[in-house]
Amino acid sequence: MSIAAIDCGSNSLKCLIAEKRGENFNCLKDLRFQTRLASALNTNGFLSATAIEKTITILKHLQENEFPAYQIEEIRAVGTEAIRQAANKQEVVDRIFRETGIQLSVINEAQETFLEWKGVLSGLKKPLQPITIFDSGGASTEIINGNKGLIHKATCFPVGAVNFTQRYVHSDPISPIDFEELVRNIFQSLPQSFMIQDTFIGAGGGVYVCACVASGGKINSPEEAEGYEITLSELERQINLYQHTNLEQRKQILGMESERADIMLAAVLIYWTLLKASGKDNFLVSTRGIRYGLIAI
Repeated sequence: MSIAAIDCGSNSLKCLIAEKRGENFNCLKDLRFQTRLASALNTNGFLSATAIEKTITILKHLQENEFPAYQIEEIRAVGTEAIRQAANKQEVVDRIFRETGIQLSVINEAQETFLEWKGVLSGLKKPLQPITIFDSGGASTEIINGNKGLIHKATCFPVGAVNFTQRYVHSDPISPIDFEELVRNIFQSLPQSFMIQDTFIGAGGGVYVCACVASGGKINSPEEAEGYEITLSELERQINLYQHTNLEQRKQILGMESERADIMLAAVLIYWTLLKASGKDNFLVSTRGIRYGLIAI
């Protein structure tokens, strides 16, 4: 069966097209589009009309240009933190269905955790080993502990690369005062120590870009980044690099995704803070997540 799995996240919309046979699946195409829904929430908590239109335009593109080529038989679509927070989330869901025919399910934190967990495990050679996963997105960061394929504990924090960039970065490049404020608030908003299992895995679009930059641009696809090791010293190198360059300079860095260049300082600071708190000096990259979980279930 051909399935399209759509993850409407806080920073991007991701779509995985796969052929599933029983418990196994073969990935045919993996697409991602920048939406920045987290930054489109206004002061009253409503998603802007522009953000809704952009999301609908992307979904129409998928319906008209991508799905027919793969004879998609089933669409599984979910919305996460930004849509979950939106005061007008029902309007968003209704408009998407009315204009695209796609039924978007706004999932809760527990459902999101389960799908993230299943997605990451689908890419591991030893999925039953003790694992700690952090998934850092545009509006939140989650830490998941598990063993033998089961989740033991999951905690979510409202710390993301988009919302913290909006809140604390006011110049280009960031000023020393704002940098100190950004570091301090990330540190105060995340756990200062937490239980870590044998394997520490980082997931999310920013983690993928971090790996691409760490490789000097040698990584060119999510498949190539899967299992890549990110060290504490590499995170510190990237923090220093992003702190002292402007947006246009960051866009020219080998491996950088230009649409994420403005939020990578906050993103990497989040990873660094988590790694320091874990007591480890490295984590492994997973480019799988909710969309893979949607296929796997």
